Amino acid sequence: MHRNALIERRRRLPDPLGCRSVSSSRPLVRIHPERFGRCSARAVAWMSTLVWMIAAGGGLAVADESDSHPQEIQTSSESDVEARWQNDGWELMERFCLDCHNDAFQEAELDLSGFDTIEGLMLEGNGMTAERVLNMVRFGAMPPEDYDVPTDGERKQLVQALDAAMYSVVCDLVPKPGKVTARRLNRAEYNHSVRDLFGMDLRPADAFPSDEVGGGFDNNGDVLSLSPMLMEKYLDAAISVADAVLVDPADLPRIDSEAAGDLLVVQGDGVTGSFYGRFITPESFVWTEFKVPADGKYRVQVACGMTREDDGPGRFGLFDSDGMLLGTFVAEYFGGGGSSQRESVTVHLTEGTHILCVAPLPGADDDAKGDANWKVGEAKLDAIEKLSKQAIRDGKKQFGKGLTPDRRFDRDRYTYMVRKIEVEGPSEFDNPVYPPSQWKILRKQPPRRRGGYRDVAEAARENMAPLLRRAFRGPVTDDDLDAYAALVKQATDRDESFVDGMRIAIAAMLVSPRFLFRIESPVDWETGNVVAQADEGVVTLSDHQLATRLAYFLWSSLPDDRLLDLADKGKLRDESVLKSEVKRMIRDPRSRSLASEFAAQWLGLRNLEGVQPDASRYAGFDEGLLPRMATETESLFMHLIHQNRPISELLTADYTFVDAALAKYYGLKDSKIPEDDFVKVTLADTPRRGVLGHASVLTLTSNPTRTSPVIRGKWILENILGTPPPEPPAGVPELEETATAGAEASLREQMEIHRADPACASCHRVMDQLGFGLENFDAVGRFRKMDGKFPVDSSGELPGGRTFNGGKELSELLGRSEQKSFAATAVRKLMTFALGRELTPQDRCVVDEIVAQTAADDYRLADLVWGVVNSRPFQAYEWTPNVTFRDAVGDAERK
Repeated sequence: MHRNALIERRRRLPDPLGCRSVSSSRPLVRIHPERFGRCSARAVAWMSTLVWMIAAGGGLAVADESDSHPQEIQTSSESDVEARWQNDGWELMERFCLDCHNDAFQEAELDLSGFDTIEGLMLEGNGMTAERVLNMVRFGAMPPEDYDVPTDGERKQLVQALDAAMYSVVCDLVPKPGKVTARRLNRAEYNHSVRDLFGMDLRPADAFPSDEVGGGFDNNGDVLSLSPMLMEKYLDAAISVADAVLVDPADLPRIDSEAAGDLLVVQGDGVTGSFYGRFITPESFVWTEFKVPADGKYRVQVACGMTREDDGPGRFGLFDSDGMLLGTFVAEYFGGGGSSQRESVTVHLTEGTHILCVAPLPGADDDAKGDANWKVGEAKLDAIEKLSKQAIRDGKKQFGKGLTPDRRFDRDRYTYMVRKIEVEGPSEFDNPVYPPSQWKILRKQPPRRRGGYRDVAEAARENMAPLLRRAFRGPVTDDDLDAYAALVKQATDRDESFVDGMRIAIAAMLVSPRFLFRIESPVDWETGNVVAQADEGVVTLSDHQLATRLAYFLWSSLPDDRLLDLADKGKLRDESVLKSEVKRMIRDPRSRSLASEFAAQWLGLRNLEGVQPDASRYAGFDEGLLPRMATETESLFMHLIHQNRPISELLTADYTFVDAALAKYYGLKDSKIPEDDFVKVTLADTPRRGVLGHASVLTLTSNPTRTSPVIRGKWILENILGTPPPEPPAGVPELEETATAGAEASLREQMEIHRADPACASCHRVMDQLGFGLENFDAVGRFRKMDGKFPVDSSGELPGGRTFNGGKELSELLGRSEQKSFAATAVRKLMTFALGRELTPQDRCVVDEIVAQTAADDYRLADLVWGVVNSRPFQAYEWTPNVTFRDAVGDAERK
C-alpha cells in the first residue's frame, strides 16, 4: 500500500489503548491524540498501565512481601523426610561428594556443605544446584571414576533420598499452580490467529521483530516485551490484513475505454469521413489497441454501418490479431448524422495488450457461412491472418500520411464505415478476485440508497459479531458490537464504501488488547470489576480461558467455534468432554504447530537456519536440504502424537519420513518416493534410528568444518535426558587449542587430550561418550566409516557398564534404559510450552505425577499431552489481588 494511504488508514483507526470515543460509551481512541484532546490523557494512562502490568510479571498481580521468602512448611511427613535424608542421603553425599565440593575447596564452584539439612536444601538458590546434583548422580556422571564411587545400590539410595528431600516436602503442600504473566501473542501465534480468523495464510507477523526466548521457548510471558516499534508493526499489520481479507468492488481492475478518431487505424484503403468515421473498402479493415486489466469476459461494442442505403444491411466481424473470429454483427445504413448503429459482442480476453480488428464480411446472412472460425482469407482480409508488429507500424504510418479527411468520398468504393470501438469489463473474472474471507465476513450488506446506504449499523453488527467472538476468544457484548458498528457508520457517513468501513472495524479489532494479549485474570480488564474469586490465592480458569489456553498450546492459535460453543455452555471443564476435545484437536491439521513451534524449539531445529557447513569439505551438500531435514524430524514427531506412540520411539523408530531429495541424500533406493511430499519409509536395513539418525540433529550439533562429539553429547544430555551439563570452567581452552597431535591423531584421540584436564573430565566422561556414538555420521548427517585417514570409532560406555557401538545401538540403549528420564524431559518441555513460563518446584511434582500415570503404557506422547492439559497448573493460576485494574489506571492517570 502507498505510504500516504497507509497513514490515512491509520489516522482513521481506533487506538488500541482505551480512550473513549465521543460517539460511543465503549473505550476507543484515535491514533493521533492531538486531534482528539479529551482522549490523549487516557491513552497515555492506558499505555503506562500496560507497560506496568507487563513489567510486573504477573498480569495485574503484585506480589506482597511474603512471596519473596520461603514458606515455613509444617507437615506430618517432614520429620520422616529429614530423618531419611540424614540417614540415607547426607551420609552418602558427605562420603562421596564433600571431598571436592566443600566450603574450602569448591570444585566447579560447587559447595554442598550446606546440604546437611532439609532447610539447607530448600534455601533460595540451592534448589537448582540440588537438581543439578541429582541429575549428575542419577546418570552416573558423578562422582568421577578415579575417585571413590558408590555401588549401584548406594547410588540408587542417594538418588531416592535426595529426590525425597527436594520434592516430597514441597509436594505435600496444597499444590500451587503458579502465576501467569499477561503476555502478547508471539509471531507464530499472531500469524496462526489471523489465518484461522479469516481463512487466509497472510503471515503478517513475519515482518515483526524476533520474539525473545525464555525457558527455551518464544511464548514465555516473562520475556515477551512490547516495544514502540512492535506497536507500529501491529498497526501496519492490522491495516494490511484488513485490506487483504476484504476487497471493495470499486477497487477491482476494470476497463471502460473507447477508441475513435486517430486511435482507429485503417489497414488497406480508407478515408476519414463525417464524424471522424473510418470509411473503408470491403477489402480493408480497422484496428486498434486496448490494455486489458485481468483475464475474463468483456463487452466489445462497435459503432459501424453501411455508407449506401441501397446496399441494405452489412455484416462485420470482430477479430483478434491472429485472424481468429471473436464475433459477428449486422449493421444498417449509416445516414451521415453521427447516429451509427452500435453492435456488441461478449468476448474472452486475457490480461495484457490486445489488438482488436473490425472487418467487413461477405453477406449479411449469419447462416450463409455458419462457421464461427472463419479465417480472414474468406473475407478478403489476408492481412489480419498475421497482423505482425511491422504491419502495425506500417498501418500507423500509412494512416498518418495518406488518410486525409474527405467529406465527398466515393460511396461506391468506400461502402463500410467504423466510427468507434469500445471495451468494457470484465463482467466475469477467470480467477477469484474476492478473497476466501470476503463472503465469510460480509454476511450482510446494507441496501443502497441515493447518496449512501441504509441500515449500516445493523449490517455491521451482524458481520462483526462472529469475528469479535473468535478474535476476543469469548463472548462479546452489545456495547462491543455498537462500538465497532459505529466505526463502520462513521466511514459511510464520510461517503466511504461499506466495505471500507468494515476494513476500519477489522483493523481496530486487530489492534485491540483483547486480541493482542492473553490476559488471565479474575478482574475484568476494562472495568476493573472482579469477575472470579480466588480460593486461597488460586483462581480456576473460566471455560473460555481454558479454551484459549488449550488452543494456543495445541494449535498456537485461537480457539475454534466448537471450543467456544462448549465454553459458552460451561461444558469444557467436564473431564470427558475436555479429553475428547484434546483428541479432536490433535487430529486437526492445525496441531502441526506442535511440531513447528514446540518440537522445533525443544530439539533446536530452528537453529538449522543459521547452519553453514563448509562447502569445500562437504561436496554435494545443498543448503536446500536444511528445511527438508527439519521437516523430516517434525513429521516423525507428528506421527508419534497422531498415533499416540511411546515417546521413546522418537529415539528408536526404524522408519522415517522423507521426500525424494532427502531419500537420495540418505542413499535410500525407493523410486516411488515423491518429489514434493514426505512419506513414511523403513530404515530397517540402515544404521539410522530415530532423531539421533536424522540429518537435522546431526548437522545442527556439528561445527562447520567437523563433527563435534561434545556438542552432540551435550544435546543428548539437555534434550533427551534432561541433565544439562554445567558451563565449562573459566579458562579451559577449546578443543582446537589442545589438539596438539594435529593431523597425526584422530578426533577421538584429540578429545582424550582435552579430557585429561581434571576440570573437564567429570562432565566430558559422559558427554563425549554419547557424542562418540554418532561419529559414523559426518557434520552434515551422512554415514561414513572413515574420518579422513582414520577409521571411525563409534563405541562408547555409559555409567553402569552400558556399552554400545554406533548410533543405532546408542539410540536403542537410551530408548530402553532411559525411557523414564526421556519421558520426564518431554513432560517438562511440554509444560513449559503450554504454560508460557518456566517451571516451579511444585510443577516438578506434577511432572512426576504425569510420568507415573503414563508409565504402565510406555509413556505415549498423546497421553503425556493429556496429562499436561489435565493438570492443575494448566487449569488454574495463582493470584494476589492487591491492585485492581481500575486502581492501576487511576494511579497512572493521576501521574
